Amino acid sequence: MLNLANRFAELEQPVDMVLGRREGPYLNQLDPRVRVIDLGVTRMLKALPALNAYMRRERPAALMPALAHTHIVSLVGKKLYRWPSRLVLSIQNTPSASAGIAPRWIERNWPIFVKALYGGADDTVAISQGVAEDIRRLTGGKASPHVIHNPVVTPSFFRQLEEEATHPWFRDKSVPVILAAGRLTNQKDYPTMLEAFARLLARRPARLIILGEGELKDELVALCSSLSISDHVAFAGFASNPYSLMKAANLFVLSSRWEGLANVIAESLACGTPVVSTDCPSGPSEILAGGKYGRLVPVGDPAALADAIQASLESPPDKALLARRGADFAVENIAQHYLDILLPNG
Repeated sequence: MLNLANRFAELEQPVDMVLGRREGPYLNQLDPRVRVIDLGVTRMLKALPALNAYMRRERPAALMPALAHTHIVSLVGKKLYRWPSRLVLSIQNTPSASAGIAPRWIERNWPIFVKALYGGADDTVAISQGVAEDIRRLTGGKASPHVIHNPVVTPSFFRQLEEEATHPWFRDKSVPVILAAGRLTNQKDYPTMLEAFARLLARRPARLIILGEGELKDELVALCSSLSISDHVAFAGFASNPYSLMKAANLFVLSSRWEGLANVIAESLACGTPVVSTDCPSGPSEILAGGKYGRLVPVGDPAALADAIQASLESPPDKALLARRGADFAVENIAQHYLDILLPNG
C-alpha cells in the first residue's frame, strides 16, 4: 500500500492513507503528497463510525482496504451507509488457508465473511492466482478478482540496496549467510526452518539471520537452544532496510504454511539472491514459475528443506536471471493496473 500510494502521488493522483491510528515504522517513507488520515481507533467496531465520517466528508472516488478486518468494516459500511465511492478489495492472503489456525479471530473465520459479504464489493483484486481462485470458490463466483501482483520494486528499493549490510556475519565470507524475514507467527512455520537448519549444520557451516518480530519469539529461541544451533542463528528483529541484507545474503529461505503472494520472494529475486521456499498456497510457486527461479519444497518437511538449502548454496542460479524476474514486480507497471480498476472512467 505504501508503494502504491507513493506511485499514485507521483502520477499526481490525490491519495489518502486512512489508518486506524497514525503509527507504524513506514510512515516516514510516505511521499509528503500522500495525506495520512488518523481515525483514532484501535478496534474494528469502533472504526465504522469514524470511517463513515471520513467517507461522507471527503467522498473519495474509490476506497481500497487491504486487510481482512478492514474489508469487513468497509463492506458493512458501504451497505449500511450507501457510500457512492467504488469499493475495491485488495486481498493479500488466502482465506481458506488461514481458516481455523490463524492467530486472530477474524482471520480464523475469514472464509465465512468472504462467503457472506465479498459479493458486495464493486471489484476485487487478488495478489496471486491462488488467492483469486480461493475467492471465486468461496463466493460461488459472485466475486471474480483481477490478479495483480504486489509492487515491491521501487526507486527507493534500489537506493536501499546500495546501503551496506551492517550485520557482523556478513564480514566473514567463508561462512554462507541464510536470510529469512517475516512475522514470528504460526503462518511462517519457523520451527520447520530451524529443524532444517540444524540438519544443514550437521553437514556444513552456515549462519541464519531471521528478520521480524512476533508472539512466538521466546518459543523459537528455546527451540534453537534445544537443537544446539543458538550460536548460528540471529533473531535480528525489525529492519528498516531489509534489502541490503537480502542482497548480501547467500540465500533467502521461506518456510510458510500459507501466503498470499510472498513479497519477500519477489524482493529477494530483485536483489539477485537465490530463493528456497515451501510450495505453500498461494504465491511462491507463481513467483518462482514452478521452480524455474528457485527451489520449491513441500510444506512442513525439514529434510526436504535442508536438502534444497544445501543444493542452492552449492549450485546457486544465475543472479542476472533472478533479477530479471524480480523486475516483473516493478511499481511503475503495477500501479497503472490498479488505477484502471479504481478509476475505470479515468
